[in-house]
Amino acid sequence: MNIGSNILALRKQKNITQEALAAELGVTAAAVSKWEKGYTLPDILMLCALADYFEVTTDDLLGRIAEKKQAVVVAQTEELGHKIAELAEKYNIQTRAILTDYAKALSLAKTEAIHYLFTATDAPLEEREYDDTNGVVHVNVHVTDGTDDTALDGIELYLKNQDAFKNITDMTANMKK
Repeated sequence: MNIGSNILALRKQKNITQEALAAELGVTAAAVSKWEKGYTLPDILMLCALADYFEVTTDDLLGRIAEKKQAVVVAQTEELGHKIAELAEKYNIQTRAILTDYAKALSLAKTEAIHYLFTATDAPLEEREYDDTNGVVHVNVHVTDGTDDTALDGIELYLKNQDAFKNITDMTANMKK
């Protein structure tokens, strides 16, 4: 975490001097220089003021930008695929691809940095298909009533309770050993 280099980069991006930034924040140019060089850190209130000034979050300023987890969505219609992708985004999961071809999705999950494979199908998948994902979390919802709501509710249930599902999966894997 290098706050100083982030302040420097944001200041240069805005094309302003240390003196101009200092004047905006009500501090000395020497204080800004010390932050940028890593000699001192801005206090918590100044951190918020800096974030507001540069129109970034404090996490961005601190360098705490978490990389979003990647997902592939398999759905019978593109419209349902996009709805699932929007739901995943709500839980900070970025969709890399929306497909109707399950085999192609498995192939993508094996070759790319994919964390999740969300599928909404009208038929159950065979157990071996889950094993082919090599550590990718596979959330499969059977759409039995023909509505998108069934798939969305099932996937949201998983997303809201990811930790509990992970614990159950880990316990099951340990029991099989």
